[in-house]
Amino acid sequence: MEAARVSALRGHEVSLYEKGDRLGGQLNLACIPPYMQAYATVIKYLATQAKKAGVSIHLNTEVTTELVYQAKPDVVIVATGAQPLTPDIKGVDKPNVVTAYDVLASRKTPAEISKAVIIGGGLVGCETADYIAERGDFLWNPRREVTIIEMLYDIAMDSIAGPRTFLMRRLRDDDVKWITSATVKEILDDGVVYEIDGREESIHGMDTIILAVGVKSVDSLSDKIKGKVAEVYVIGDAKEPRRIVNATQEGAEVARKI
Repeated sequence: MEAARVSALRGHEVSLYEKGDRLGGQLNLACIPPYMQAYATVIKYLATQAKKAGVSIHLNTEVTTELVYQAKPDVVIVATGAQPLTPDIKGVDKPNVVTAYDVLASRKTPAEISKAVIIGGGLVGCETADYIAERGDFLWNPRREVTIIEMLYDIAMDSIAGPRTFLMRRLRDDDVKWITSATVKEILDDGVVYEIDGREESIHGMDTIILAVGVKSVDSLSDKIKGKVAEVYVIGDAKEPRRIVNATQEGAEVARKI
């Protein structure tokens, strides 16, 4: 959206394609956890400004090589984002395993979760735990049991200091448990086996295992059209998974030099 906005302001004729039914990409998930709704204003702002700048927006349209050849653009900017990583863990293909993205996108709703283990205690894993645990505050909707397992010595280490303080407080208030310096070795039908301090431990009685171990870039287009389009740029998470500020900056920088 930022690349499209700036390109249009500089006088280019710009078409923005999105294979889903809304703009915003992963920001649509980032604004779901508690106290993260402000991210929705970023989507609204960029989408509105892109439209005002004259960008032609096409939703529910995946860009293929055929579409590119038909459009005959001078420049293609690939900003196709990232998708969740699937770790090489025994049992990862079990039906009780979902990703944090599945939960945030309501493909697996908190109402369907009673007891969960979250593999990965970075910001995404912790915010997913916050989202699930917050949904169990009433007598007719008992608080959910959530345990985070993280390889590092602490959780939410990729969060900013101020927000992290409040996030950690909410996790404690909602009785979220976390196990650090631990590695999950196997996913079971009702839990996980993990290694900590050189010994194996296990957790049982869980109905859902949630993967939050990072993302990988998605770019199935750029290599196919290089040499057939004058300029091809890959930006944002499609180039390398990073923060929103990096993706937005990169979009603006590319748009200013084409």
